[in-house]
Amino acid sequence: MKAATASGQSSSELNGSGPGDGQPAVSKLLMAKQGRLARRIILIAALLVGLFVTRHLGHDVPSWLDIKVRGWGDRIYSWTVIHRETSPLFRLLFNPISTALKNLNNATLWLLRALRWTGVLATVALIARRVAGWRPVFVATGSLLMCGILGVWDQTLITLSLMMVSVALAMVIGVPLGVWAGLNDRVDRVLKTILDTAQVLPAYVYLLPVVVAVGIGAPAAIVTTVIFAVPPAVKLTSLGIRAVPVVTTEVGLSFGCTTAQLLRKVQLPMAKRPILLGLNQVIMMAFGIVVIAAQVGTGGLGDDVQEGLRKVDVGRAFAPGLALVFAAVTLDRMSTSERATRLGSRWSKKPTAGSAALKNLSVRIATLPGWGRGLASVVGIVAVALLTKGLHLSAFPARLHIDVVKPANSAVKWINSNLREGVPVVGGTGPFSDFLVLKLLTPLRDLLLGPAWWAIAAVIGLIGWGITPSSGASSRHGSRRRNWKLGVLCFALMTAIASLRVWDLAMDTLSQVLVALAISIALAVPIGILVGRSDRIERIARPLLDAAQVLPPFVYLVPVIFLFNVGRVTGVIASVIYALPPGIRLISMGLRAVPWAPREAAISFGATPKQELLRVQLPLAARSILLGINQTMLMVLSMVVIAALVGAGALGLEVVVGVRKQEIGRGLAGGLAIVGLAIVLDRITQAWGNRSSGPSSQ
Repeated sequence: MKAATASGQSSSELNGSGPGDGQPAVSKLLMAKQGRLARRIILIAALLVGLFVTRHLGHDVPSWLDIKVRGWGDRIYSWTVIHRETSPLFRLLFNPISTALKNLNNATLWLLRALRWTGVLATVALIARRVAGWRPVFVATGSLLMCGILGVWDQTLITLSLMMVSVALAMVIGVPLGVWAGLNDRVDRVLKTILDTAQVLPAYVYLLPVVVAVGIGAPAAIVTTVIFAVPPAVKLTSLGIRAVPVVTTEVGLSFGCTTAQLLRKVQLPMAKRPILLGLNQVIMMAFGIVVIAAQVGTGGLGDDVQEGLRKVDVGRAFAPGLALVFAAVTLDRMSTSERATRLGSRWSKKPTAGSAALKNLSVRIATLPGWGRGLASVVGIVAVALLTKGLHLSAFPARLHIDVVKPANSAVKWINSNLREGVPVVGGTGPFSDFLVLKLLTPLRDLLLGPAWWAIAAVIGLIGWGITPSSGASSRHGSRRRNWKLGVLCFALMTAIASLRVWDLAMDTLSQVLVALAISIALAVPIGILVGRSDRIERIARPLLDAAQVLPPFVYLVPVIFLFNVGRVTGVIASVIYALPPGIRLISMGLRAVPWAPREAAISFGATPKQELLRVQLPLAARSILLGINQTMLMVLSMVVIAALVGAGALGLEVVVGVRKQEIGRGLAGGLAIVGLAIVLDRITQAWGNRSSGPSSQ
């Protein structure tokens, strides 16, 4: 009956008419909506007038509002440099950790170099065959081989050694914590809060305290990568443990299993798929952060990309950037074992003469015990490495190199001559860049910098206060409660940003984030709707979205510089490209998760496809859509510091300069301001999304 009633209401709304005795109620509803709209217009007008009036009332941040982060940050760093060898904190904790990580990374890099390029390729092939199947062997080894063909083999090994150490440590830490969280509700709640906070913070923010603790170089890069990559391992392991059916655990307990036996023999095997998915996510997240961590002197592919971007030499940055893509594809194919196994099984159903020989060899090796197969693999890899050394082919053959620097630079010159200034009718990247700067970025930045700082802080606090809580509780007069706690939090965080003495830079960053977010939403919503409503478009878009999420963030900067010169526009466009995939996925997922019953009811009452989308699907998918907007915003914020490398400036540049020049106080002030903006925007978008819980749950 409730479904029928809801369907009848939807029908009357769609047709614009209803029962005669319901007209007064409809009129009252329309009048109430008009009254709320009028009040909102008056409030917005009052805020605009107030902001205009405050342009000349205490615009500058007062001198007393200064927590002096730069001064004590620099003093702490100077103290650590002086007492690094004498303080017990360093001698007994940080120095041993730094030394152990450095030795572990050096040992891994030595092993990779000792295997020679042929041994590394053979190792990748064996691992891919073991966990994935035959077809991914060719994809993984071919992708890694391309890194050598591009002439950056040694830099690839440096990046891979950092990856291997970081991923191993992240899984060693993340899986036990995930098991603990999966078995204990209180631990799960505490860890969820910590991990959510860790994922909100931009990765560059971790570099500053880590550099103070363990110094520059590989240890700082590894610790930063582990911090950023641990959350997916913990969350997915906990999800896998909690997804084990209760009946299965009860059967194990009824047969006398101890807690440890139940975990080892039942829960962990059944949670294998989420744990493997966590491994894949750890690899992908760690890959991007390892490149970012090249700022602290680790070398590798990330250092070459940054050097090319710093000198605006696109050709120099293109080869290592392309190698990053191939290395990411290699590790992705090796870690997505479930999908790769299915590919391998389908391919093996139609054996050829060559595949039959490989199959016979595989059967013979498979008959060996586990230690025998491992020993045979090690012997084979060592034999390949020794043979390579004996043939004097230790270095990757130079005759296989392909020079992509000159073609890339030639392409940039052609683009500058033909596309940047535009062609008749079509236009070009130059006019588009000018439009973004002159019509969006600069006016919005001036709007945020025009009023007094406290007025902007108050407006953002009012926005947080005006968002009603998710409970939607109403007073006896029908007005919903205001979220005063969120309002106080937003105002306090904006005041804290002002006390860091980086208010102007923070408003510049906020303007770039808002423009990138608006463009991302304008693209993600229609694309997500198309993907969510069409199976054919979804099949086309899925591999593209997968590829976009595999690429490290740095790689996006290289093609963007092809089309746009360095500056704020380049940072905005790169942020949009990086932030689109999660928005599209969540919007599509929300539309596909809408139950068929309300859609069928709307269609049966004569709703057109447009009415069904606007009146049924979008309202019911509002929570998922707003979650997609929230994730898009976080992805844009995570690109703030990276975009600073191509001229975006603002807070990101403060962090970059602070890390490069060892001005820890300066970088700390910029990093804390980014954290403040991230928390404000995250809490506002989350609260806004929770407002839609009512319709979605009805």
